[in-house]
Amino acid sequence: MMESEVGLAHASAMRQFIQFADVAGLDLRSLCPPEIHAHVEQAAEVEWLPASAQVDVLQAAALASGREDLGVAFSMWCNLRGFGPISLLWDHCATLDEAMRITRRYMHLESAAMRSSTDVTGHEAAIRHVLMVPARFGGSQFMQGTLTLQLRIVRLLLGEEWTPIRLELDHPAPACTPYHQAVFRCPIEYGSDRCALVFRKSDLHRPSPRANPDMVRHLEMQLAQADRRWPGDLVQQVRYFIAANLAERRANLPYVGSLAGLSSQGLQRRLAERGTSFACILEQVRKKTAEEYFRTARRPNLTELSHRLGYTDASAASRFLRQHMATGARALMAQTRPRHSFPARQQVVSG
Repeated sequence: MMESEVGLAHASAMRQFIQFADVAGLDLRSLCPPEIHAHVEQAAEVEWLPASAQVDVLQAAALASGREDLGVAFSMWCNLRGFGPISLLWDHCATLDEAMRITRRYMHLESAAMRSSTDVTGHEAAIRHVLMVPARFGGSQFMQGTLTLQLRIVRLLLGEEWTPIRLELDHPAPACTPYHQAVFRCPIEYGSDRCALVFRKSDLHRPSPRANPDMVRHLEMQLAQADRRWPGDLVQQVRYFIAANLAERRANLPYVGSLAGLSSQGLQRRLAERGTSFACILEQVRKKTAEEYFRTARRPNLTELSHRLGYTDASAASRFLRQHMATGARALMAQTRPRHSFPARQQVVSG
């Protein structure tokens, strides 16, 4: 069954996590609530799961077991090439910039749970990860896990000795951080406004000694074929493409239409047949982005919000709030963040 509201994720990531949990001595049945564990059981039989399933299983298992390093530990253990078709391409790319471009284009073939963007400021570049689905217990373990995978991808391209300038995480520091420090080998800034791996801008275009242009072309053709078979419906695809390109100000009708394999007119016609329009979906995505930002940001500000909404200045973000959400930034900042209920902590034996 299609998960049109929260998107889909390839079951390969869940299968890998199940194997990791077995090795680590984690009993997922006892650690996860029954409705969450149901996705664990489904993973062996289906190709796609709700994108929120991996986020919730990882967070629930970490909370109940007391393993605050679970996301990092899983991502260091897993098979980097075991995450579906896109993971076969990373180590053949000529540069990190090329790897990120292809990942952004085809990330929906792996998971709709996360999107990434590359921010450049002065001599620094940052690969930012943003959670795109509701998280029942929080998404800190998932975000730590995806950034650990990002770290491994960069080291695959540029060498194991590579270190970032810093790691930024938008949640509080865990009680124990030595494992995180040992993995990333850089300062870690907790309570940031974003989840991002920050590094020298020059690393984006530094040639990789592993580059194989012929293999990249071959694998991109395979990804394009897989994209045409992607099970998501058109509205879901457009919603994802808008969200994935909003911060980089490319979420316009011609560009999103090209990603969906349609002309601007063709995309509008297909959306009209489904009772919606590009402008309507764009407004919905911006509303969701704004709501999520004010719910999770520790120090919300209009400048950051305007970036996330795809605007060039804060006044445009302010107008959007007034015109489409009938409120202002101060009113949204004053809203109390919802509290999560967590599964009970249980004792486990970790490996």
